[in-house]
Amino acid sequence: MCGIAGYAGSENAITTLVLLLLELQHRGQESAGIAIATADGRIHSIVGKGLVIEALNGSELSKLFEVGKVFGGIGHVRYATSGGYMDSQAQPLVVSSNGYTIAVAFNGTIANYIQLAKEFNLRGVGGDATVLTHTLLRLAKELGNDIVEALKVLPSYVIGGYSIVILTSEPRLIAARDPYGFRPLAIAKHGNGLYIASETAALDVLGATDWREVLPGEIVSYDGHSLEITRTSISTPISPCIFEYVYFSRPDSIFNGVSVYVTRVRMGEELARVAPVSGDVVIPVPDSGRAAAIGFSRVSGIPLEEGIVVNKYVGRGFIAPPTIRDTISKLKYGFVRGSINMKKVVLVDDSIVRGTTMKSLVNKLRAFGAREVHVRVASSPFKYPCFMGIDIASRAELLAWRAASIIDIAKSIEADSVGYNTIEGLLKAVGLPLVCHACFSGLYPFKGLTVDELEKMFIR
Repeated sequence: MCGIAGYAGSENAITTLVLLLLELQHRGQESAGIAIATADGRIHSIVGKGLVIEALNGSELSKLFEVGKVFGGIGHVRYATSGGYMDSQAQPLVVSSNGYTIAVAFNGTIANYIQLAKEFNLRGVGGDATVLTHTLLRLAKELGNDIVEALKVLPSYVIGGYSIVILTSEPRLIAARDPYGFRPLAIAKHGNGLYIASETAALDVLGATDWREVLPGEIVSYDGHSLEITRTSISTPISPCIFEYVYFSRPDSIFNGVSVYVTRVRMGEELARVAPVSGDVVIPVPDSGRAAAIGFSRVSGIPLEEGIVVNKYVGRGFIAPPTIRDTISKLKYGFVRGSINMKKVVLVDDSIVRGTTMKSLVNKLRAFGAREVHVRVASSPFKYPCFMGIDIASRAELLAWRAASIIDIAKSIEADSVGYNTIEGLLKAVGLPLVCHACFSGLYPFKGLTVDELEKMFIR
């Protein structure tokens, strides 16, 4: 999972991109970058480690304001899914061949990037973002320097998921989603410009409220004058990621025409029906567990209170590098003793992946006087790795895979009980005919590929 953005138009492109990335910061906190194209087709980029305000602050950013008339640009906030942490995969990536240059920022994972590197003889190229960028350049060169034509055939080469923004030296700005529609992407032809963002909420905040979502398999191209929309001819079942609704996306975003907030409330309502428990108070794990806790409280009749206060300056623990996840889980939360002391607490969260954060929360609640702690999870047990944009490439990382039963999970996180939603409950909450729930079910939308085969493909 990453956040991507694009803009071309009469507004200040650099400032607009920075603002869009700030609104997408929740989707990645390891690095950030922008690339801009001048009217004469020169591409300039800046990338840096850390949050947007850290990575894009200072003299390097100032230099971009001095390059001349800007056509537009693209931006990226990174959460690593392959290639390691805080490394050269910081995006956008800029590559050239015989005077033709492209800058690429993408959100997703290319599971077969190692095989692609071999197929295209990309020696010394590491990480799926770099391989994808060079693959697109090779395909575009073969098709007459036409990146749109390259995107049309890209799905026949890659296994995985992507939403992507591309800047070319023509200059041209392009946005595309894979035909499965795993990851979100939206555009707004607003005023005299084209805005692109991973989530609709980012466009709303900037006033580009006349947005529409890019459809699965759709390719949008803008040269500063006309907007051209086409699509890949490669057909696949549409399978948007259910974990976008569970955790990733902002609650004020729309994904596939469905409100993320409303979906999370419904998940909590379904959870209260399938995993009821006696308690004195429902306490959400902020922030992504809050909407589900509201739904759980409504159906169960157990009052909702804010018992945990989040420190917003340490970032999202799930998407933090592994070396600091334990530390973040300890520092991220404060506790309201009056909401906890001598009470049977029903702790509602969106998911349990590795279990690091949940165990810490349960122990802290007991330290602040909770008589009992019953954990309720708005999603199903997370048992299988994702190869479409989540940083889990092996089942060995997953608590629900390692544990023999729900009772074992409760023992592992030291809770009095644990209850999960069902996949049927999740599907009912989302309300779409098809979604990808492979992380819960192990059923991947890639025809003929099992989890064992995908793991072998993805792990070097």
